[in-house]
Amino acid sequence: MSTYPQHVMIDGQEYTFQRLLKDDFFSLNLLYTNSRHESYVLKLSDFRFVGGWLFRPLAAWISKREYSIYQMVADIPGVPTLGPRFGTRGYWHQFIEGNTLHEIERQIIDYCQVAAGDPAFGSQKTRLASDFFEQLKAIVDEVHRRRIFYVDLNKRGNIICSTEGKPYLIDFQICVHIPTRQGWLGGLTEKIFERLKREDLYHLYKHKKTFQPQLMTEAEQQLAQRSTLNKRYRQLLWQPYIVLKRLIYPHGSNETIWYKWKKEKDQSPRMS
Repeated sequence: MSTYPQHVMIDGQEYTFQRLLKDDFFSLNLLYTNSRHESYVLKLSDFRFVGGWLFRPLAAWISKREYSIYQMVADIPGVPTLGPRFGTRGYWHQFIEGNTLHEIERQIIDYCQVAAGDPAFGSQKTRLASDFFEQLKAIVDEVHRRRIFYVDLNKRGNIICSTEGKPYLIDFQICVHIPTRQGWLGGLTEKIFERLKREDLYHLYKHKKTFQPQLMTEAEQQLAQRSTLNKRYRQLLWQPYIVLKRLIYPHGSNETIWYKWKKEKDQSPRMS
């Protein structure tokens, strides 16, 4: 298991570890809070599988690369404030209180089950503002203006609806910066970049179609259609990756991670 501090100093303030926010194959996300109830997230790059420590140099490179891209978008409204680096494999960013689209989707499912007469589930808590996806598109457009292809907009866990109802975009680990080129190479680069931006918008409007189908325009309906490029990507890369991943860990990396934490008696409130 990766070690992380219980207490840290950020901008002259002491922050204390609270809980684990997220754990996946490639990183840990940990919540720290100070006495003024201000919070930061420590994102620690790590390969969360047996023998993953052998890839720590690669994890350090991934973290450094992500931080450099985050610096390019850190001043965009809708991107959590960027903090300092932590060692060679981590960095800090502001914690946004709210719910991810993935969590909101679960709330909607639970709400529907309550409506169907199943008392085992709670009620829907979060409702998206009618202009939520317009605000999110403004964020994505500005990311694109910085010449960055976000790539991972398909993940609903990367989009947060804050307690004020505003969208936030997190996790820049696999984003791609597309530098400006000159001459014929520049023309080709621009065509490729325009095509990649279209993929980000496809995922954005796919989410809107899921959560607010009644607000979709005809143009947005068209953008929410899966492209040939996306179909090829799923067939040739994504689906084989998932098959291989499930062969190694049928229930995800947690089947190994939970065992380690149980042995070490980690008392994080999010643990089961």
